[in-house]
Amino acid sequence: MTLFTTPMARQFVGFDTLFDELNRMSERKEPNYPAYNIAKDDDEHYRIEVALAGFSAEEISIQTEKGVLTIEAAKGEDTGTYIHQGIAKRAFSKMFRLAEYMKVRDAQFVDGILTIFLQREIPEADKPKQISINGKPEKLIKAA
Repeated sequence: MTLFTTPMARQFVGFDTLFDELNRMSERKEPNYPAYNIAKDDDEHYRIEVALAGFSAEEISIQTEKGVLTIEAAKGEDTGTYIHQGIAKRAFSKMFRLAEYMKVRDAQFVDGILTIFLQREIPEADKPKQISINGKPEKLIKAA
């Protein structure tokens, strides 16, 4: 059993798996290839931009499964002879954990930059609701 003594952790009840996931993520070594940006356009719209110079759109695969966005690419055999080859074309797999209700809206590949557009779509049933206070109390029933 893990005991959290920080004030922030004591505010969260029933989030044990979240804290376990955070511990696993802090221990994970993530390669820094390819370079990417994450941008927040507003409260509901986000973008992930991945620099993929040397790849074509056909060599890139994007999928989501169980809240994880996975971007993969594999470069085919290059038949050219290079004097210097500085553009990395190695295969990679990059994963992003998506928040609940985050959906992929679109993906574009322009000028070597893959841009994935995300949108938070909260169902109406899960949106906050204002509760009105009734001035007339209801009769309480005692349990037997």
